[in-house]
Amino acid sequence: MRLPRELRARLAEIRGDLLHGRLPGSVTDAGWLACDLIAAGVDTPTMLELAGHTLSVGPMREVEPLVRRMLSECGMPPIGTCQEPWAVALDVAQAVHDGTLPISAGADLLIVRLMPECGHPPEIMEFMLLIDDWEALRSVPPTDEELRSHAGRIAAAARLRLTGP
Repeated sequence: MRLPRELRARLAEIRGDLLHGRLPGSVTDAGWLACDLIAAGVDTPTMLELAGHTLSVGPMREVEPLVRRMLSECGMPPIGTCQEPWAVALDVAQAVHDGTLPISAGADLLIVRLMPECGHPPEIMEFMLLIDDWEALRSVPPTDEELRSHAGRIAAAARLRLTGP
C-alpha cells in the first residue's frame, strides 16, 4: 500500500527514534497517527487498538510494542541494531536510500557507531565527508537526493561484504 508522503515521513521519524533507543511523543500522538493511517487505508487490529489511545495520557513508550507492530504493518519494521555491524549498515543505508529512515538518523548511526565497527570503509568515510565537510569539497551543500544516492552505495558495499563477490 502506498501511503501519503506526510504519513511516511511521520513513520520514518518514529523509526529513526527507535533506532536511537528513544521514543518521544505521547500515547495520544500514536493514537492520532493510527487514526490517520486508518483513514489512509491501513485498517489492521494494531491500528484499531492504537487509535483507541487518542485520548490517553502518558509517554509513547507505554505503547511501544504497538508502535513497533504499526511500523512493521506499514512496511517499515524497526531496524535491529544487535546484528553484525555490516548487516546493520545494510539495513540503515537501505532505509535512508529508500526514504524510510530520516537521513540524519541514519547518517548518525552509520558515521558514529558503524564506521568504526565496520573498519572505516571508504563508502561511509565519503558519506561522512559529504555531510560534515562539504564546504571543503564543494560550494553548495549536498541535496537529499545525493545523500540518499550515496546511502545506496553504502548499502551495495554492505551487501557485497555480507555475501561476497
